Amino acid sequence: MLHVKHQKRNDFTTQLFERVGISKGMRVLDVGCATGEVSQLVSEMVGAEGEVVGIDASEQMIEMAQQNNAGSNITYLQQDIYDLPENLGQFDAIVGRRVLMYLPDPQRALQLLIQHLKPNGIIAFQESDAINGRVGGDRLPHHQEAIQRVWQTVQAEGGDIHIGQKLYDLFLRIGIEAPHIDAEAVMQTAEDNDLQWLTEIMIERMRAHHIVDANFTLDQFKQEMTEEAEENKAAFIRDMNFGVWGELKK
Repeated sequence: MLHVKHQKRNDFTTQLFERVGISKGMRVLDVGCATGEVSQLVSEMVGAEGEVVGIDASEQMIEMAQQNNAGSNITYLQQDIYDLPENLGQFDAIVGRRVLMYLPDPQRALQLLIQHLKPNGIIAFQESDAINGRVGGDRLPHHQEAIQRVWQTVQAEGGDIHIGQKLYDLFLRIGIEAPHIDAEAVMQTAEDNDLQWLTEIMIERMRAHHIVDANFTLDQFKQEMTEEAEENKAAFIRDMNFGVWGELKK
């Protein structure tokens, strides 16, 4: 199923988890939980009788998750996906958002993760894909350049910026029979200023990989983006969300 929609950050994720059947009382593992945003979403879906375990390799991310997205039914753990302890236990569902794209061997990671799924457990991942390829956005060149800098940074860090289109095949390879797939084009409009926010939080990473030069300043960038948005009310497809899920038959 393909949708084209301008949407808020968590809409696609919420809809994906509703489709896969995340529900009250489930025990769910959130892989690569980062600041805990997805863990918090899932915790509301499983309720007080359910449990969410969020794991991330970064100590800093775990600390941020504990500070910003704590919950009585959420536990955050610093763990390497490739070295999960047996006492982590079994889960009704394993989920993740924009994590496989950063892994050196996503298939092996998935194979290790499904060892922690209960019989007929659900595995669901959402990944982005830089399917835009600079097409469109002629009236919003600064916006177009901004999203390209984001993808160039991810790629420079070793990320697979086309992992979204590979998800279905990855699920087949780990033994998920007839996985479900959903996709949605993410629209960039002149009114949406999240590229300013993204650039600001990624600026040091961009500088480290020479994606921006020494003359680049956030103040000038924000001014150019604001002026462009005021002059041109336009939109273009900036990338795509892919969601794939299925049951592990045991």
